[in-house]
Amino acid sequence: MKIRVAILSVFLMGFLGTGCSERKDARTTLRISSWGDLQENNILQNLIDGFEKLHPGVHVQLDRVPFEEYVDKLLTQYAGKMAPDVIFVSAEHLADFYPRGLLEPLTPYLKEDPSVDLRGFYPNLVRWYTVNGDLYVVPRDIAPVCVLYYNKSAFDETGLPYPHDDWTVDEFLRDAVKLTRTNTRKNTRRWGIVDDWALPETWIYAFGGSFVDDPHHPTKYTVAQDGFVRGVQFRGDLINQYKVMPNPSNLAQQGNVGTSDMFVNGSAAMFLSGIWKTPMFRQIKNFKWDVVMAPRVKGIRRAVVGGSSGYGIVRTSRHKKEAWQLIAYLSGPEGQTQFASTGLAQPALMKVAESKAFLDGQDPQNKKMLLKAVQYGIDQPIATNWREVEQGVIFPALDKVWLGEEKASEAVGKLDQQLKNHPLVSPTGSK
Repeated sequence: MKIRVAILSVFLMGFLGTGCSERKDARTTLRISSWGDLQENNILQNLIDGFEKLHPGVHVQLDRVPFEEYVDKLLTQYAGKMAPDVIFVSAEHLADFYPRGLLEPLTPYLKEDPSVDLRGFYPNLVRWYTVNGDLYVVPRDIAPVCVLYYNKSAFDETGLPYPHDDWTVDEFLRDAVKLTRTNTRKNTRRWGIVDDWALPETWIYAFGGSFVDDPHHPTKYTVAQDGFVRGVQFRGDLINQYKVMPNPSNLAQQGNVGTSDMFVNGSAAMFLSGIWKTPMFRQIKNFKWDVVMAPRVKGIRRAVVGGSSGYGIVRTSRHKKEAWQLIAYLSGPEGQTQFASTGLAQPALMKVAESKAFLDGQDPQNKKMLLKAVQYGIDQPIATNWREVEQGVIFPALDKVWLGEEKASEAVGKLDQQLKNHPLVSPTGSK
C-alpha cells in the first residue's frame, strides 16, 4: 500500500511539475532572421533582450544567416512553410520578397499604432518601401555606400592634404597614385584604394551613368550611356593603368585577408564602403583615420550608391501582433538610438540621425557628411529578375574590364546586346 501511495505521489508531482513548467514557459515564440557579423548580431540580441523585458510573454529567437545565403534561404523556408515571423530586409531585397507575396502589408498596423510615425523617417526611405500604396518594411537605417575611409598617417607621410567632401575624381586619382607604395621588387605593399566588394556603381554614378531608367519602376536598361562606359573605364584604369587598386587575382593572393583587413593593417590607404565598418575600425591603434564622401565629377549632379534596411513581417506568421510590436521596438527611437551609439548604422529616424547618439564626437569625425549624402542615394532596381541579371550577366561582363581583357566600351557594348535577352520583370510580373 505504501509503495502504491509513493508511486502515485511521484506521478502527481511529475504531472503537476510538468503543468507548472508548461505554464511558466507558455510564451509566444517569435523568430527573427537577420544577417550581419557577430558584432552586429550581438547588438541586435541586446535589443531583443530589452524587448523581452518589456514583453515577458514573448520569447524572440534570432536566426543569423550569412548575407550571401540570405535571400535563397528565406525563399526556401517560405516555400516550405517554415519561414520566420520577422525578417531583416535591405533595399535590394524588396524585389525578391514583395512579388512572391512573402511580405505582410504594414499599413493596417500603422493605422492602429500611433507610436510609429512615418513623418519622422527619411521620406525617400518611406517611398522606397511603399509599393502600390502599402508600406512593407519599417526602415531601421539608411546606408549610403559612399563612405571613403582614409588613413590620415598615410596622407601625412605623403605630404597630401586630407580630402574634403567636395573633392573630384581627378583629386582622388592624384592622391591614390601618390599613396600607392611598392617595394624593391615592384610588388605593391600599400594600395591607394580598395573597395569592400566590387563597387563600379560608385564611378558609374559619379560620371552620370545608370543601370536602368527608374530604379523604383524600371522599364529599360541604360548601360549604353556614355556615363556608364566612362565610369566602368575609370574603375578599370584604377586597376590596370594606374595600378592603385588590386585586381581580382591580387586579392586572391591575399588569402583570407579581406579588403577591410587591408585597411586595418595599413596595406590600403583608402577603403570604400558604408558606415557599418565603424565599430571594426574603431579598434585601430596604429594610425588615425577619418571618412569623406566618395568623389564626384565636376559638372555632373552628384549621385551615390544608396542603401537601407528595415524590418518586415512574413505573411505566414501566426503571431503578427507580436511581430509588429517587435518591429516597432527595433525601428523605434530606442532601437535606432542603440544601433547609432555603436557607430554601426545611420538611423532612419531623422531626429536620431541628427542627435548625439549618431554624431557622438568619436571617430570618424566627419560622419556628419552622411546627413547630406542621403539625398543623393540611388538604390538597386526593383525588378524580380535583377539579382539574376546582375550576378549572371552584368558582373561577368564587367569582370573582363577589371582583368584588363577588354576596354569598357567593348565590354559594355556586348553587355547591352546581352541584356536584350533579359528584359526587366516588374514586381507585378509584367515585362
